[in-house]
Amino acid sequence: MRSTDAPVQLLKQSTCLYDRGLLSHNQNRMEKFSDDPREWLVAHRGDREGGVENTLGAFRFAVKSGATLAECDIQFTRDLVPVVIHDDSLKRLCDLALHVSLLDLIDLEELCYPYFTLLTLQKLLIWLKEKPQLTLFIEIKPDIRKRLDDGDIAARLAALIPEAVLSHIVLISESGNILDACRDRLSCPVGWVAEGNEQADLPLDYVFMPYSEAAMIDQWHSRDVKVGLYTINSGKTARQMMDAGADMIETNHFSKMVDKLEISHDSG
Repeated sequence: MRSTDAPVQLLKQSTCLYDRGLLSHNQNRMEKFSDDPREWLVAHRGDREGGVENTLGAFRFAVKSGATLAECDIQFTRDLVPVVIHDDSLKRLCDLALHVSLLDLIDLEELCYPYFTLLTLQKLLIWLKEKPQLTLFIEIKPDIRKRLDDGDIAARLAALIPEAVLSHIVLISESGNILDACRDRLSCPVGWVAEGNEQADLPLDYVFMPYSEAAMIDQWHSRDVKVGLYTINSGKTARQMMDAGADMIETNHFSKMVDKLEISHDSG
């Protein structure tokens, strides 16, 4: 999912809807959201205060700061190793006109090393075994569908993911077809990232969408789907969206957001 906040105009539209009461409190909610933001903030690609996005340092820092929810992204190398990185292109993080999908793991690790230590999904899952308090949302980027069919993608993930962590991972994707295949092979929840045109042909457990689409929260809740909104780095906006009925808020700066939200709650 995209890392930046929605355009200002979209934020104004959502805020106006909230102020006018058109973003209603969802009727399916049994109680107000927790006052502890650690229970509903998602460390989006880890916590940037701990290191480069999607690195072990970023995830470790998030957990040290009390995160119970985190999100990562995976792409596949040329030799079909799932690695924890958002873009197929290395331009944004390494200023290199090269692509993850066209490089073998050993070469990719060497190219990334001056900028950050590349993390494989396998290494992240080994670390996750020791963090039972953490639920990890793993976003499967759809680029791999150009090289593997959906069943092969799901089979590779099923072979890699230890049974011990299935209870605290959620597989998410823009591709409903990938989610369908994963649900057939893995006994873990799935979620749709609302940037693609495909939806899964099966019941969803979660949906993640831009917070500019917050008016859709009640519709998803009516289908018993939990809603996460992205990407919010403002404490005020996060509380507005939670008041509007969101179940989770994704943020790039987990620890800073916790501090902001706790200060605003204490002063309120």
